[in-house]
Amino acid sequence: MPSPAGHVRTLRDDRLLAYLGIARYASAEQLHRLYFDGASKKQTYRRLAKLCEAGGQPGEGSCLRRLAYRRRDGLEVPVWALAPFGRVVASKHVPWLRPPASSDIGARFLEHTLVLNEVLAGLVAALRASHSAPLYDLPFRWLSEDDDSLGFRRLHRTGVWLQAVLKPDAIMTILARRRRLFLEAETGSQSIATAHPDKTGAVLAKVDRYRTYFTDAADDGHGTWYRSAFPDDLEPRLVFLVHSEERRRKVQRAVTERLGFHPPSQFRLMIMTFGEASGLLTRYVREGVAEPVHPRRERVVKVEEALLEQVREGYNAMAATLEAQRQVINEHNKRGGPQLRLPAVPGAAIRALRTFVKLVLDAGVASEEAPVKVLASPAPRPPAPPWANR
Repeated sequence: MPSPAGHVRTLRDDRLLAYLGIARYASAEQLHRLYFDGASKKQTYRRLAKLCEAGGQPGEGSCLRRLAYRRRDGLEVPVWALAPFGRVVASKHVPWLRPPASSDIGARFLEHTLVLNEVLAGLVAALRASHSAPLYDLPFRWLSEDDDSLGFRRLHRTGVWLQAVLKPDAIMTILARRRRLFLEAETGSQSIATAHPDKTGAVLAKVDRYRTYFTDAADDGHGTWYRSAFPDDLEPRLVFLVHSEERRRKVQRAVTERLGFHPPSQFRLMIMTFGEASGLLTRYVREGVAEPVHPRRERVVKVEEALLEQVREGYNAMAATLEAQRQVINEHNKRGGPQLRLPAVPGAAIRALRTFVKLVLDAGVASEEAPVKVLASPAPRPPAPPWANR
């Protein structure tokens, strides 16, 4: 008997469809990294094209739709989204999916969405238990932008109450951390601040609107606008994703000036670059902190044997002198009269110095020719403002 026309859906296909149900749009590169490990790019494109055709069983429609946008250099970039039948399959594997949007976003916004979905792809790769693990087992939930919006009222500068909405680029829920993150992807097309208060795209305009949404009382008497819409007691956080470290610093400086150092306790936000976002958010899921982990660097220093002996003698002489001073002062104070006090010695610093000296001496004893390795950490970022990172 000949096999029925069309493709036969595999478990990998179902996992891919489930991911697209969450992401809404994905590039071939993103899908290749997540679901075609070891395959060639040509095989990936061939399988994606096959999933755009009707299935091999009665009633099986196409699973995928192929869209595209053009880059600034004119090159067409294909993008994949779920077809209606593919959405039916995805919903069985990710039961918390929301209804699909009524229409696709415009081609010029597809590139913006794919940049944000690089963060999602990185999170899935880092936090899934295995390539075959179902996505509903992930320690977070991701809701892409769709037709829904967050409605609230705000006081206009004229004293009139106006209806307002927020449309996050994505909402990420982390149940174990009791957090709900509202992600805003800033690709640099919007200004940080604007002199026109009715323009809502600027970064600081969004900060003001989210602060109203998170902290102002709603009309229904059930707490803030946020609590009225999300009564599950998860703490909200606003997350700005920006394209560069310089932009991150500028946005952080502007937000600090706007919020001050004593912002409302209910309002917290984080600012991170797209490049670091997957790593920082992965740590946030695991540890509840969105600070980068700086790996230790090794610095190789060549030290002559004679200098090692001088280091030993110098440290021992310093320690002996300090102890002798302490004894002299103690004996003086016992005799009465004006009391003298030796300034407190920073114990942690002394212990660190002793450890360092021992490390250098042990390295020198091990081999006269071997260079000494000194571990050093890169300079940390400036201290985070009080509204950030947690």
